[in-house]
Amino acid sequence: MAFDGLFLAAIKEELTALIGSRVDRIFQPEKETIILHLRRGRDTRKLLLCSLADQARVHLTAASFTNPANPPLFCMVLRKHLEGGTLTAVEQPALERVLELHFQTTDELGRPAARRLIVEIMGKHSNIILLNPEGNIIDAARRYTHAVSRHREVLPGRPYIPPPAQAKTDPRQISDETLARLLLEGSLDTPLERLLVAKLAGLGPETAREVTCRAGIPGGTTAENCGAYELTRLYQALQGVLASTTPSGWRPAVVLAPAGQPLAFAALELTQYQGQQQVPFASPSAACDSFYQHRREQQLLEGARRSLEHILERELKRCYKKEGLQAATVAGAAEAKRFRLAGELITANIYQLEKGQTTFTTTNFYEPAGEAVTIELDPALTPAENARRYFQRYNKARSAARQAAAHLEQTRAEIAYLESIAQALGIAITQEDLAEIRRELRQSGYLPQEKEKPGKPGKKNNKKEAARPSQPLEFTSPDGFKILVGKNNRQNDWLTLKFAADSDIWVHAKDIPGSHVIIRAEGRDVPAATLEMAARLAARYSRAGQSSRIPVDHTLVKHVRKPPGARPGMVIYDHQKTVYVAPAD
Repeated sequence: MAFDGLFLAAIKEELTALIGSRVDRIFQPEKETIILHLRRGRDTRKLLLCSLADQARVHLTAASFTNPANPPLFCMVLRKHLEGGTLTAVEQPALERVLELHFQTTDELGRPAARRLIVEIMGKHSNIILLNPEGNIIDAARRYTHAVSRHREVLPGRPYIPPPAQAKTDPRQISDETLARLLLEGSLDTPLERLLVAKLAGLGPETAREVTCRAGIPGGTTAENCGAYELTRLYQALQGVLASTTPSGWRPAVVLAPAGQPLAFAALELTQYQGQQQVPFASPSAACDSFYQHRREQQLLEGARRSLEHILERELKRCYKKEGLQAATVAGAAEAKRFRLAGELITANIYQLEKGQTTFTTTNFYEPAGEAVTIELDPALTPAENARRYFQRYNKARSAARQAAAHLEQTRAEIAYLESIAQALGIAITQEDLAEIRRELRQSGYLPQEKEKPGKPGKKNNKKEAARPSQPLEFTSPDGFKILVGKNNRQNDWLTLKFAADSDIWVHAKDIPGSHVIIRAEGRDVPAATLEMAARLAARYSRAGQSSRIPVDHTLVKHVRKPPGARPGMVIYDHQKTVYVAPAD
């Protein structure tokens, strides 16, 4: 369920229990996100208010946030007017997505004063607005003029004008006959879900779908296809959904997709998601908090991933450019042979040449066919000086090609290393995984080193724990063998060189950056089915994981070793066998 008016009504009932709490502290940890600490006795609850377009909401939260060193201006205004005040009322006009928090506090002279904090949850028009007793705006999370909205201005000192009222009926105050009349006087070819949203206050699209689902009416059914029986069922289903706005009717839950990520949340059980796991919660706030906390973690994860992807793209672009230049220099070795040939032919024919000639043609005695060759000469030089100049150009080109070949090998090794990090980045699923990749990039010199903080007594063990790699992916084969897959280069090194036994089997995509895969043999013979599964996992968690068929090498761990000075995750091996497999699903 989206954060519609009905869900806000459930939140409003939950917050009513906090009336009389004192505003202890106020923070603004993120853009347009306010945290109010409401304290009653020894119990402190955190109330989250957010006006971001895709995350607008208000609920109690148990999440932890990092507060900025310098609080934003709006946070300072809220602290000035609300800290030390008492929450006296929580109101929701009809079933609008607007919540009013009333506070009793004191002004600068210590006199009693009232304040209202309005939370408007309306998508891109969401806002948090602080009002004085006269209804004038003190400040808002978003300020804007008539240039942005013709309906109202949201600026300090301006009178507060509520959002435009919607001509909808309160579903809590209608009978079954009224519901039937509202639906039948609408467009008869419009699906019932859309009619419910258009006619009834507080219902969002997902809540409307839940009503029709509970009524047993297929999605997309229009009003003209409904008789008295369907309309009666629809009214009964609506009453069941409305019960979720009161504590006695709460059944808060979060619906999970098969992969485990949250799909939806509600103050009631969502029957439209039959067959999918629904995790129950103690309160609507708890369900909402869990849903948005997971979304926040995913956004932070994707933000950190994009930051690392940008670094890798920049470094790979630099390496690809360098590789092209070095490859061109190596290819210039063929040109060097032409310079030597010219020098030798000039030397062989030096008695026939004179200073001032620009070209001369002679037979190439290195070719069996004796083809004629024309060689350019500098007329300002003698024949001997022309020959010496060609030999110098030959030596210079040969030396440059030799150095470029060595540098080209190093560049290609660096490209393979960066692509291995890119592959690890693609399968990272937690902040811990990204932190390991960031640490590796820092140790390899692609990121600046962090400043060391002054050490504290008794912290050495903690540093060792921080340096330990996280757990690799773990699978079990049909034959009962444990298969471990490294998620990044640090894990690959630890898995292959420290954890695995000599008799375990090491599996890796052939000549392709990817994860190290270990089959824990534990002294047993490994069946072909287990080896195939490990090979398919190695193919899946490689840089070529989207290909249809990939060569994969496997050998005993004792045949795998790390060359001196090699980068993380880089190893050499022998006694391998190669199989061709399709990547695992």
